[in-house]
Amino acid sequence: MKFFILSISIFLSCFALGQEDTIVKEAPLQGFNISGNYRFFAQHRVFTNPFAFEVANEEPIYLAKRSILIGDATQLPELTLNIAGNPTPGTSFGTDLVVWNQNNGDFDYYRNLQLGINLYGSFTTKYASVNIRAGGIHWHSMTPFTMKSFAGYNRYSIFDRNPWDPQFKDINKRYDDYYKNGAISQDTRWAQQAVQGFIIDVNELPLGLSLNMMYGKTQNAGSAFNTAANVSSDSTSNNFIKFFDNTIPNNVIAGSLTKTFNKHRISLNSFNRRSYSDPQALDVIQNNILTSEFNFQYDKLAISGEIGVAHYQDVFQDLDPGEMISLKVNLNKSLTKIPIEIHAYRISPNAVNNNAEFVNTSVTEATSAAAGTQLAIGANGVLQQSGSAMLGMGQMANNRQGVNINTEIKIDDFSLSIGNGVSKEIENKNNSLTYGHAINGLTMSQFWRFAFPQNVGPYNRTTVLFRGVYETVNLTDLSNNGEVVNDKYFNNIELQAKYKFKLFNNPWYLFYLGSYNSVQTNFSPVTVFSEKAYIRYYSHQFESYYRITPKVVLSQYLGWERAIANYDTEVDITSERPRNQEGIAVGFGVDYMIAKNTAIYLRHRYFKFEDRNFALEQFAGHETTFELKITF
Repeated sequence: MKFFILSISIFLSCFALGQEDTIVKEAPLQGFNISGNYRFFAQHRVFTNPFAFEVANEEPIYLAKRSILIGDATQLPELTLNIAGNPTPGTSFGTDLVVWNQNNGDFDYYRNLQLGINLYGSFTTKYASVNIRAGGIHWHSMTPFTMKSFAGYNRYSIFDRNPWDPQFKDINKRYDDYYKNGAISQDTRWAQQAVQGFIIDVNELPLGLSLNMMYGKTQNAGSAFNTAANVSSDSTSNNFIKFFDNTIPNNVIAGSLTKTFNKHRISLNSFNRRSYSDPQALDVIQNNILTSEFNFQYDKLAISGEIGVAHYQDVFQDLDPGEMISLKVNLNKSLTKIPIEIHAYRISPNAVNNNAEFVNTSVTEATSAAAGTQLAIGANGVLQQSGSAMLGMGQMANNRQGVNINTEIKIDDFSLSIGNGVSKEIENKNNSLTYGHAINGLTMSQFWRFAFPQNVGPYNRTTVLFRGVYETVNLTDLSNNGEVVNDKYFNNIELQAKYKFKLFNNPWYLFYLGSYNSVQTNFSPVTVFSEKAYIRYYSHQFESYYRITPKVVLSQYLGWERAIANYDTEVDITSERPRNQEGIAVGFGVDYMIAKNTAIYLRHRYFKFEDRNFALEQFAGHETTFELKITF
């Protein structure tokens, strides 16, 4: 019997082996890929001097002395899965799955798609190559005046990590890249705008032409669709058809035709957004942009820029067309001993485009009814700094004209980047100024978790942005009827110093970033450091990064800022004095690479802020963050 069973087993094994080549098929998931990252984030904050986030019945209400956050207050997911497929050589698709549960035991806290389902297609003919993107959310840019986000001159602190910061096999690469390039690697969203719709790129056309066309919704022209209540019993429902309480058009049509010849490029660009401010879709909101962008490259200099016109209309106003001019000249160091960039611009107060690189400081857009019952972010505009804003170097604004000069000096392992900007408002429209906080701005924004409120704080003058805040300063040197009578001139100096040396044969990086800003009523070639300025804002940031082993980097941070206003701005009722603010931050951290795709990032910060003339505007404390990131 045993011999019989053994014989049958051997026969079946041989049969299976003999059939292996004929029954095994090609893997059905070839061309299918899943990648992503897992990010655990925890924050522990303890106030030594709690913050009065509001005043009720003339009594301050303070934040809790101690708080612990598991998850991220920036509303970014804990787990992201990027799913992509390439079924044929000319077609592909991509989607994602995000999970964010705050580790509170409720798995259903948030589980959804982040960028939706994206479709890609490409084909080539003897006349052109065509690439198509559709569906989901794509990150796209055109020109500074049509659709683009401000990237700046790569002068920023890298001590605080962003949720989207990439991860490398070499734990030191982040700091070495910043030393060499003045920048770190960013994800695909950097300097791009979000688009949901259709994007078509037609390249390699005859005569050196290329074409880009876009139709859909941008992050500043989206819609909030809400299902009608009790759809199954609604009298307007028919079987499985769902009706929505918001069907108002809110779309963008844009395009760019580019001509390339030798090293030069010139393009004709158009951006057109249309929506309505009433549910009947009768009162139009629209802005139309028409520009020409150019880039001419020569041996010792490069000339680039954009010239255009903009028109804005809504139910309250139909503005005259406004001009937009931006011109950059880059001089090679072989011509001037050091590289120099000169940037001059002028943007009319009538030029409005919240999808462009410049900030809208002159026109408050009408609210689109496509926003639904709530003005949610993405429905009618992502909140930006407005009013007569003090902006970073190179950041343009409408109702403003100015000149920026930038250069960089390198001597052995030391480099110094310098920028000086002067600008003036074209028309006196705003009776207030706004400025941000480079020191502790991220910490302050997290006092209001998961929200972006306006005019909050003990004096109702703080507005919360994504990972930042800005304050509003009201002017008092107005006419008897409250009109602005004085011009506003803006000055900005930025310094960035970088130095690298070795200690025990390991690299040590030292960085300094300084900003010196003022707003006053008279022209000045440099920042005003006296009480002639409405407001003066200075910030200094020192950073140090030392790789003690191939897997461990130690980091240190010191930040200090001052904001001082004069008596032509609002004063405190009790002290009868204007703003006199000081902010301090001291931090240290450790980066530890556990494996080639897994790392721990620990940061601790002592923070302190005080307005010596406004008693409730003060806080101090400690904040510790722990981040575990795994990429795959």
